[in-house]
Amino acid sequence: MKDKVSLPRALALGALAAATCSLVTGLVVYGTVRPAGELGELYDALAEVQEIVDDQFVGEYDAKELKDYVLTGYANGLGDRWTSYMTQERYESYLESGAESTVGIGVTVSYQEKDDGSHVLKVESVAHESPSEDAGIGAYDEIYAVNGKTIDELGNYEDAVAAVRGEEGESVTLGIRRYETGVEEDISIVRQDYEQIHVTSRMLEDNIGYICIERFTEQTDEQFLKALQQVQDAGAEKLIFDLRDNPGGRLDALVGCLDPLLPEGKIISLESKQGKVSEYKSDAAEVNLPMAVIVNAESYSAAEFFAAALQEYGKAEIVGEQTVGKGYSQQGFPLSNGGCLNLSNNCYYTPKGESLIGKGVEPDVKAGLSDEKKARFQVLSDSEDDQLQAAVTAVQAQAAS
Repeated sequence: MKDKVSLPRALALGALAAATCSLVTGLVVYGTVRPAGELGELYDALAEVQEIVDDQFVGEYDAKELKDYVLTGYANGLGDRWTSYMTQERYESYLESGAESTVGIGVTVSYQEKDDGSHVLKVESVAHESPSEDAGIGAYDEIYAVNGKTIDELGNYEDAVAAVRGEEGESVTLGIRRYETGVEEDISIVRQDYEQIHVTSRMLEDNIGYICIERFTEQTDEQFLKALQQVQDAGAEKLIFDLRDNPGGRLDALVGCLDPLLPEGKIISLESKQGKVSEYKSDAAEVNLPMAVIVNAESYSAAEFFAAALQEYGKAEIVGEQTVGKGYSQQGFPLSNGGCLNLSNNCYYTPKGESLIGKGVEPDVKAGLSDEKKARFQVLSDSEDDQLQAAVTAVQAQAAS
């Protein structure tokens, strides 16, 4: 089980490096010398508020939860949409999502309220080769009960997710309402350890190799190279890379995916607050086939730079929608309370030295999807997918020229 609501979007928006950094202390440090300036005033204000609460507040509160809210507010107060605070639970889920394998049933869900006021866990995606995929659960199916209890009987969202999670080898019974038919049924699934697969491939008509990159994790570049080889072995004469809804991820994975596609030269460069510049380059070996990259308004960070690099080298046409325009990379700083500060600490630039901040990647071929198709994106057929069809046309035109 993966937590979609905050983790994949709020945490993986940036290109998070491995969280092997020094510890960062919390906001309120007791028993230390009061810092000077505005930071000292912040400490004073927090201490003043706490004194009032201790003296006057008649309710009860959870001190750990309060600390999480304070740290969340501090991160938000920096005014950078890419910087965030992860609670211990969120951070553990993030680390799990990037692991080579994980234990669970393999669904990403959101918490939905129905017209009658009841709640369900809506399946947003199903992990490849996971227990849920094997059991036949599909995108947009609804989980309305877990082990005989409705989602509302279980409590809130976190309690419902916790009920689905469990130890490897244990079984969980889900009440499922099918997306396409509305039929309700009980499905028992055994929680298992399964590989995290973020790159998939297949052959389309006209010898077009299609590769979808869902996110950039520690395994992505290895999976990408395997997929690239598979479609070439299958006779691919043209390539389409699909990075729609890709939230970005690891820089090294991005570099590893781009290297075999680009000629010798710069892939991406980073500049720290201290002015230190780091450059990543590709070697001379490159794939020379007609290419297209599909992106949309939910393609972030590494996904944008994948498209930008291929576009700047004239290696691929970009198809779809303008991307969001993210130009900072983030690093995870684990905190002593078990949480993590996800902090923007580098500016990064395309091969030509361009920042994407505020402009993103402009597609060569603009193509959108209707709201109705966006609502069922995970189950669209190839013929219904206007952006995919535009990419097919683009690589066919390149091949014919």
